[in-house]
Amino acid sequence: MYDLITLGSATRDVFLMSRAMHPHRSKDALTHLEACFPFGAKIGVDEIHFSTGGGATNSAATFARLGKFKVAAITRLGRDRAGQDILEALRQDHVDTRFVQRDPQKQTAYAAILSPGGEVGERTILVYRGASKKIEHRQIPWSELKARWFYVSSLGGDFILLKKLFKHAKKISAQVAFNPGGQELSRPSVMASAMKPFLYWLILNREEASKLTGVPHISLKKLLTSLSNFAPRVIMTDGPRGAYAVIRRHPERSEGSPTPVGSPSREILRSVQNDFAAYYVPSVGHKPKNLTGAGDAFGSGFVTGWIKSRGSIEEALRVAAINADSVVQHVGAKV
Repeated sequence: MYDLITLGSATRDVFLMSRAMHPHRSKDALTHLEACFPFGAKIGVDEIHFSTGGGATNSAATFARLGKFKVAAITRLGRDRAGQDILEALRQDHVDTRFVQRDPQKQTAYAAILSPGGEVGERTILVYRGASKKIEHRQIPWSELKARWFYVSSLGGDFILLKKLFKHAKKISAQVAFNPGGQELSRPSVMASAMKPFLYWLILNREEASKLTGVPHISLKKLLTSLSNFAPRVIMTDGPRGAYAVIRRHPERSEGSPTPVGSPSREILRSVQNDFAAYYVPSVGHKPKNLTGAGDAFGSGFVTGWIKSRGSIEEALRVAAINADSVVQHVGAKV
């Protein structure tokens, strides 16, 4: 019996840091910062770092290192050097790789992370999905998947696999935390039907929440309220502004008194507390060196804290914020 099994992508990452990348402000950019390079130019790189990433491996590393849990990962790699590097990294963290698939035709997923370095923590990621784009559900030995929790990240829009996973979790009375990717979020009704009524925690950032609900990301109160249509328990991260946890109140049982954590937005939290217990945690506040992996670190850190504290949201949020902060203090998607 595993404590947790992670499911999602695995990538070989290369971080390219260049002072020649001069970010400038743009109201059209997602982060209000953008940079561009002219075709034909040769751009110097000041630092280069190799690592491994992807939702399945990043979360597995947190659970194994921080939680000291018994962990296995389900992902798909190519039969190449990059895939072997990922397997070796997982084994070094004592993550069971028996469920990792090897694709005989596609290469291992690869990500090139471009960053100006210095005090600008933002980055642009070029991703080749490769083998991890399609985990083959027929190759998963479902009868051997025995765990207390499943932590699911992006599955490339594979709703057949997603539905099978949720049904299997229900069958063995396991809990599921889900951090969906863009292709799952682009089909909210299909995603909702796959999750209900099996999902325990839905974890996503503010932009993803807006995409899922159709509510503008500037409308925080409406966003938090609308998320309850998709899951009874939701974590919404908000970058350097912190994160929110919202638990739907059930008429048949009490979730206890809501205890906002260090909130600068108490008016918003009060406005949803008739129907929800709402919590907030600020970010730790350290200047990030690179933001890659912050979301995975927060989500898996939260689940680690939730399990270790036996259901304390305050403690889970505290662990999540610290874990995410530790990841962004260095180059790489893992602590």
